[in-house]
Amino acid sequence: MTRGKTRLSGKNLLFAELIIVILFFSIASAGCVLLFAEAYSDGKQSRDLTNAVIMAQNDAEIIKASDGDPQSLAELLIEAEKGIEHNNGLEVLLEKVDEAFIITVFKDELWDGEIIFSLTVGVIP
Repeated sequence: MTRGKTRLSGKNLLFAELIIVILFFSIASAGCVLLFAEAYSDGKQSRDLTNAVIMAQNDAEIIKASDGDPQSLAELLIEAEKGIEHNNGLEVLLEKVDEAFIITVFKDELWDGEIIFSLTVGVIP
């Protein structure tokens, strides 16, 4: 009779070991999913920042090319907008303060959105 009991306890031990292994792998996989989600979020923020910097630099080059003249600035900005296919939810606000221009790039909405990047450009007459 002891032989039957030994077999039964061996099966119980194997079953308990399998449950522990499954529990360990489920906890490890949950941690990996969290890491991948965080990496995706960081990548998205990085992409938005890179696109915002590029958009601000493009507008800064347009301001420099126009020498601060409002008419030529408007024409160059309109021409530059023709070549842009999509802006990935980014909006640019261009403000003139004294002799400088402030370029601000927003995420989503122009006034309610998050400021991604801001650049001040001075025009030397």
